[in-house]
Amino acid sequence: MSQKIRNIKELLSNLSLSTIFDKIGSLAVKIISIESLTTIISIEFTLIIFFELNPSYSVYNHLLQYLLTVNGIFSAILITYLFTRITWTKDRKLEYYKESIRISHKITDFRRVMYLLTKYYNVWIDEDRHTKKLLESSKYRHIDFHDFHLSLTSDYNPLNAELINELIKENTYSEGISSVYLAMVSMVNDRRSEKFHFNEEIYTDHQYQEIYDHSLVVRWLECGITDTIGYWFDRPNQFLNFTALRNDREAILDAAKRINSKFEGVELNNALVKDLAYEMSFQIKELYGKLNSLRQGFQKLDTLIITLITLSFSVGVLFPLTLLILSDGLQFFILERIAIAINLGLILFFILRLPMSIYKELNFFSNR
Repeated sequence: MSQKIRNIKELLSNLSLSTIFDKIGSLAVKIISIESLTTIISIEFTLIIFFELNPSYSVYNHLLQYLLTVNGIFSAILITYLFTRITWTKDRKLEYYKESIRISHKITDFRRVMYLLTKYYNVWIDEDRHTKKLLESSKYRHIDFHDFHLSLTSDYNPLNAELINELIKENTYSEGISSVYLAMVSMVNDRRSEKFHFNEEIYTDHQYQEIYDHSLVVRWLECGITDTIGYWFDRPNQFLNFTALRNDREAILDAAKRINSKFEGVELNNALVKDLAYEMSFQIKELYGKLNSLRQGFQKLDTLIITLITLSFSVGVLFPLTLLILSDGLQFFILERIAIAINLGLILFFILRLPMSIYKELNFFSNR
């Protein structure tokens, strides 16, 4: 048995500890992040303990027992912290959910305005009525603004690319009026669908507790649909005969006030439509951010905590406990040495990372 111990010591002495540290040190110089540097320091500490620790066998057993106690406390702290974060994340996502519903209500009101503005032929001035007729015809009725705009401004190639090319060659097609009308009706309906869909939320004032789908919001952002509406209504072109909207004027102005109280008392004209469109650009971006937050799973810090808990139970509790139960002599010498080194390294890693984690949590709120 003493020969085995001598062989183990000889094996450890033959390992070039200085070479290992030199490589780790050169790597640390290239790494800027404090998190990575903390990891490297913990690894170096673990290796130092592994190579330099040389107490008697009986002391190893006592160290393992102490580590079991420390890791029990360590795991309890991590689990408490994890569940605190889970509760906080749940509350934060509930807040994002409520905000998403509120923003969705504003978008629905904007879609109601777009519906009323594109509903009648006599609202569009005489020379531009051809656009409504053209885009509502059976041939082009399923062209959506997203596909239309991206096919003309990027390498995007929709399935109906040939039909879009035919549309822009039509005699009654006009860049300004056709673009803005297509954007407005695309906000109201899903023009890509072959089946008629009754948009109940558009035809009533009832506010449904629903959120717009993430993929739909992405499509709106990709093509800049509301920016297009705002851009063309900001120009001197007069597309609409607002006098013909006298029966729907009150409904439009009420929807505008629900979108933003700053629109209370304004006139129904090009300026209002432009401001509503640009307001929607902001709201849609806000909704996009909220939806991304709702779709997020575990954060980087959460993953780190779960990893530490797993290691704490496996390496810090299960592994040492197994060694204490099964060891009947010096044959577990190297395994016990590994267990002690890894556990002390993990504890140092936790101690170094805890202040940074707390700082990040506090800094998150101060930057909101």
